[in-house]
Amino acid sequence: MRQRFLLATLVAAIAGVGMSDSALHGDEGMWLYSNAPKEYLKKKYGFEPSDAWLDHLRQASVRFNSGGSGSFVSANGLVMTNHHVGADDLQKLSDEKNDYLKNGFHAKTMADEKACKGLELNVLLKIERKERLRPRPPRLDARSFQKSRRARPTRPREFGPTW
Repeated sequence: MRQRFLLATLVAAIAGVGMSDSALHGDEGMWLYSNAPKEYLKKKYGFEPSDAWLDHLRQASVRFNSGGSGSFVSANGLVMTNHHVGADDLQKLSDEKNDYLKNGFHAKTMADEKACKGLELNVLLKIERKERLRPRPPRLDARSFQKSRRARPTRPREFGPTW
């Protein structure tokens, strides 16, 4: 119950900051959940996040395959994101009667929820530190580098999970 309250408070705070007229900036920078600036947060804000809290936060964060991010706000998979992140799917769900992009949509029951076909949400399950699997290649001068590039066949860059 307390975790839900903390998550709801965090969501409300983020929404409040987003609606604020004042200029705000994040002075902490960007960091991995596995390398949070705990000492800085404790010193500046009097807040010391535990590893369990950071794991919970990481597991509540989602990445949309269409671009953008969001967070789970319920145990049933309800996700909150910015309007522009869901705009493409809202447009795909719309029809002649319902313009969900313009007017929004509210499902009264789980059965009334609309499925976004092709939408994928990714959750980072864990972060592991791995040692370098291959030795670092030797440094080459420009001419040797160009020669080595021509010598090996090129292949398309691979995207997606590497597990």
